[in-house]
Amino acid sequence: MVLVHYGEPATTRRCVAALAARETAPHAVIVVDHGPDEGLAAALVGSHPALTVLAAHDNPGFGAGCNRGAVWAFGQGTEGVWFLNNDAVIEAPLLQELQDLAHRHPEVALWAHTQLDQGRPIGADRHPVWYEASATPHPAPPPGCRFLSPRESLSGASLFITREQWQRLGPWPEAFFLYYEDAAYCQRAHRLGAPLALLDRSIRHDRGTTTGRRSPLTVFYGVRNRLLLHRDLHPAAWVARLGMSLDLLQKRFFQFRWGLLRPTWDGIRAGLRNQRGRDSRY
Repeated sequence: MVLVHYGEPATTRRCVAALAARETAPHAVIVVDHGPDEGLAAALVGSHPALTVLAAHDNPGFGAGCNRGAVWAFGQGTEGVWFLNNDAVIEAPLLQELQDLAHRHPEVALWAHTQLDQGRPIGADRHPVWYEASATPHPAPPPGCRFLSPRESLSGASLFITREQWQRLGPWPEAFFLYYEDAAYCQRAHRLGAPLALLDRSIRHDRGTTTGRRSPLTVFYGVRNRLLLHRDLHPAAWVARLGMSLDLLQKRFFQFRWGLLRPTWDGIRAGLRNQRGRDSRY
């Protein structure tokens, strides 16, 4: 299990303790500590019998944290890594099913769970038509899950990958810093023609609890990275990105979310200028 920590230690401890209490398949937990404060390792003492904390308080971003944890895990000989958001909570054993499915269907690039956000089920993320990759015919999915369409991506809140597929797909994209890394990762699999599987089973994950559902930080990186992903997929389509930018601004204005106009505008400027990585303003 690989978790990237940022924020309150109590949130990560809750996630790790739930794994210790409810996940019956043998596993180890790797927490990549992005801070912002010291003390996470002490706060996690006694929460799990097989726990490793990797400190990276420079906070290079979610994708980079996932990669650091996965490289460490694969270097220790594991055959699969389950990326789990630190504010997610499992309520039943899930790992053995992931391992069995991946063993029987090695052609699948990534496996993911649905999420329960305040009791509301959330499935795959569906994107505009510009996201769509060429459709690849796949055999019928195994019972209890479905394969994604070319316009869908899985959520990084709960994502499983085998060593074989890690070697095929490569590491997570790191340039986004926060948000849309999972969409870019799934797009890579789509373009390789590999299936992406969404299981019917769920994890509990109230989205936006770490950074705030509509905080300036969330808005800035959400806007910027949407434009960056579009650039990566359609580098010459700058007119379309300009139209996307205007649409985002008018939505904030006419929805009376005027306090979000500044981070939206900053995100648009950064996205149109192809500025990547962590932004010191947010």
